[in-house]
This record gives sequence, C-alpha cells and structure tokens, in this order.
Amino acid sequence: MSFPGLFAIGLSGVNAYSASLEAVSNNIANTQTTGYKRLQTDFSTLIQGEAPEGGLNGGGVQGVNRQLVTEQGAITRTNSATDLAVSGDGFFIVSETADGNAATSPFHFTRSGGFNAQADGALMNEAGYFLRAAQVGDDGNAAVGGLFNLETVNINRITSLAEATSEISLTGNLDANAAPGASLTQNFQIFDADGAARNIAVNFINSAPNQWAASAAFTDGAEETIGAGTVVFGANGLINQDVSSFPQTLAISANAGQSIDLNFGSLTSVARDSQFTAASANGAPIGALTGVDITPDGRVTALFSNGLRRDIYQIALANFINAEGLEDGEGSTFLTNSAAGDISLDIPQSGRAGAIESRALEASTVDIGQEFSTLIETQRAYAANTRVISIADELWQTLTQTAR
Repeated sequence: MSFPGLFAIGLSGVNAYSASLEAVSNNIANTQTTGYKRLQTDFSTLIQGEAPEGGLNGGGVQGVNRQLVTEQGAITRTNSATDLAVSGDGFFIVSETADGNAATSPFHFTRSGGFNAQADGALMNEAGYFLRAAQVGDDGNAAVGGLFNLETVNINRITSLAEATSEISLTGNLDANAAPGASLTQNFQIFDADGAARNIAVNFINSAPNQWAASAAFTDGAEETIGAGTVVFGANGLINQDVSSFPQTLAISANAGQSIDLNFGSLTSVARDSQFTAASANGAPIGALTGVDITPDGRVTALFSNGLRRDIYQIALANFINAEGLEDGEGSTFLTNSAAGDISLDIPQSGRAGAIESRALEASTVDIGQEFSTLIETQRAYAANTRVISIADELWQTLTQTAR
C-alpha cells in the first residue's frame, strides 16, 4: 500500500461520512415535515486494483445518499376534511400553479397532503402546490385518463345546489264503504330545478263503489290542475292500474322538463276510515355550500346546507414502476424521470393504489432516536478517518526525515 493510497482511503472515508452527516442533518431538520421520506446513506467498498505482491489494493469507501420514497409514514389525525394521507402506494398529483400549464408548471408528485382551500376555493398544500383531479360530470362519472385530463380541485366549483322534486309518495286507506261525494285531500310541497317551492293538493272524491275521482292541482296562485282521472280498486283492496285512469306521472308544464312520479301503490280501499298515514315528496330548496367530504376511493363530495351531496372531483393516485427512481423536487415533491419508469394513474383502492384517508396526514418517516444514534456513529467514523489521514501524514514525515 502506497502513501498516496493511504491518504486516498482516509479521504474517501471523510467524504463518505460527510455524505452520511448530510443525510442525518436533513432527516433531523425534517422530523415534522408532512410526507417527508428519510434519507439513508449506502456504503460500498472501493477497489483500486491488484497489488503487485498479490491480493487487492483497498480503495476506501463510497457513501451515496438515497431517499426511501416508498416507505410508509405514520398516519396522524386532524380536524380538517381536506387534510389527506395515502395509506399504501401512490402519490398525489400536484402542480405549481392553479392553471397547471405543463409548459410552465410541470406536474409534481407528493405524499404531503395538508391541503387548504384558498380564497378562490382551490386546494393548495403547505408547500404551495395545487391538488389535481378529474372533474365529475352531472352523470356522476369522471374520465381520469392521463395527466392532462386533470384540473385543479376547486371546492367552489358548485356553491349552491337545489333538487327538483321527482317523486311523490302516498300511503293510507280510502274507505270502501264511503258515501258518494266523500273526499280526502293531501297537500305536498314540491321544488323546481332552481329550488323554488310550490304547493300541490291531491284530492280524492268517492264517485262509485271502489272508485275515486282523483286530481292534482297547484294551490298557490292560479289553481292549475296538472293531473286528473279515476283510481279504481280491486276486490283485494289494492289499486287496479289496468283500469285506473289517474296518471302515474305528473308533467309540470310551468317547469320545462320536470315530471313527478306518483307512488300511490301503497293506497288501499277497505272498510276502514279514510286517512293518509304517510305522505312525502323528494326534492330540496336551494342550499349553500357548507364543506366537502373526501372518501377513501378519492371522491371529493360537496356538502350543502339543505342536506344534498354532489360528487365534484375524482382524485387519482400516481404510481411508478420504480418509485425509488423518482427525482427529488422542492417542497417534499418528486419529479418523474426515466429511472422511475412508466406512470399509471389509479383510482384509490384499485389497482396498485392505496386508500386516501381524510382528516389525516402522513407523518415524516424520520425516527429521531435512530437519527441521533446514526449521528454519533457518523461523528466517530468521520473522526477515525481524519485520524487515518493524520497518521499517514506523520508516517510520511518520518520517512522523509529519515531519507535526509
């Protein structure tokens, strides 16, 4: 072993443990960083070649830092519905700007899910990146497709929502022994597509044995009749739809496109007092947005003050053939590259994707106790390698003094 070789080995040790110290320092600094993945230093032996007297010349050591991207962090609970954690594989897809123009703002991938709604409703995490997802259409479907099908999640996309009445249900009995002309009326409140309320009265008048003349009419403003006919009961006391003429669907001409199904199949006609025991109409007045809910399969659901719910986005998780190969980015994000392999977008809880947990965050994977232990070991190893250089220098000085 030559003196230059001794110096090189000592220097390689100093460099390797400097890298380890850098990793430990980064880890300790990020113990409270949401979604942070700890760094680990991998050491490997360097071989310079064969020695003249046989064997191998030791070449020292090399230290390379790598981030343990796929290591799962602990899930901690919060009170915010837009705090999100991934339990399992997958990364949130985010962009630096809300418009997400890939030419100026490439897509990033992160496990940092502390998202908060900005003034305009866009969800942004603590590092300043905007969450991307597929928009859910009126039919309840979302076309996830590729990255460019995704848009910034904006919870103010729908700020109010009403539901038009589409069904009226009525349960009860019309006395089979009622005298001709006997009547019974039930009032309903219905809503149009804009949430405006109107009142409808459904009236039954006995016109013959087992037969009642029925009508439905608005009772607010002009008393417009919107349905009329007969309801005929069979010997079993149930409605005989084959001979009844009262419509089973009301078409509301004043509200273009609105129709209301009449569910009167539970009405009976037996020898018992006439009375309605249950009456209901669906629909809801206009309600204001009160918040959002996010399900384990990534559905972002808007909640309204009238009790209505509407799916507005579908979050997809990004997976890679080799996630450990991702390039480290700013703000606890990663960038795709050739080493990571092909990307796939998966619906949470399907394919390779894990589940999304709302009101939760993924903690840093750093174990502070382990890092302090590694710090002590690294300091000792660093000092030992500097001592190797120092001793090699002393030996060299001794040799040169002897030669004089």
